[in-house]
Amino acid sequence: MITLSPTERDIHRVLSTRAREADPAKPREVCLTYKELGLLIDPEGENTGMSRPPFRTLFPALGNVSRYEVEHGRPMLSALVVAQESRVPGPGFAELARQLQLPVGDEDTYWDRELDAVIRFWSAHDPVLLLDAAVDRLTAQLDDIKAAMQRLGNA
Repeated sequence: MITLSPTERDIHRVLSTRAREADPAKPREVCLTYKELGLLIDPEGENTGMSRPPFRTLFPALGNVSRYEVEHGRPMLSALVVAQESRVPGPGFAELARQLQLPVGDEDTYWDRELDAVIRFWSAHDPVLLLDAAVDRLTAQLDDIKAAMQRLGNA
């Protein structure tokens, strides 16, 4: 199980709050740039890798937050964070999704779907969805363990 560091918990809090307050009809309006997120997390600029390019500490922390979300059966919160000039996520977003064995296909289409899923999930304000996502993930893991045990018993 993934645990979040204090900084990663701050990132999670900022992103989940933005998603919770978003208008599902206007998903791109809630997006933050990497720099904006870094400055929200580290407003004093003490950790320059968080708030200034090349964001050496922000990117791994953001990736861990998304791994945590996927592990808990939720969409990748990092879908809310985009590059300043392009207004889309950097290449690491789709790369991480592939590492997590998510069905990426076309990267732009995947990002649009994931951004919509993040906003729909968090803006629903439904604590049952949070629990259901966690229980669904645990159930899937238990099914995997059960299948592995059965294979061992048949070997």
